[in-house]
Amino acid sequence: MAKKPLFKIIPDSIVKGTGDGHLVCRTIPVHPGAFKLAEHKEPYVYLARVILENHLGKIIDTDKFDIHHKDENPANNAISNLVLTTTQDHARGHSKKKKFWKKSPRTKPGQKRKSAQRVIEAYLSQI
Repeated sequence: MAKKPLFKIIPDSIVKGTGDGHLVCRTIPVHPGAFKLAEHKEPYVYLARVILENHLGKIIDTDKFDIHHKDENPANNAISNLVLTTTQDHARGHSKKKKFWKKSPRTKPGQKRKSAQRVIEAYLSQI
């Protein structure tokens, strides 16, 4: 864990987000990946993202990486329940569970996951 958290979460700002069950919050300083909710003037960010970034001590690139909840409960933001994953691998994992995604017979089992894991390890080694 980082010596000093990157962002301080404003406790009374934690609310349910866009209807999908994720919790959002406001931070001090304002998070660079924050977005505006229709009913609020201040910018909000996903609580899971802030918790994992504070734990890692690094701001996570929102274009390349997502935070996955192991138990798929978006309100459970315990550090043991959060996993850093690539955006592509995260989408693939969720669509696979919904049976919309079919594996190509040309792809070796586990090939994509290993390359995604290498990308994550390389990214985290830059801390």
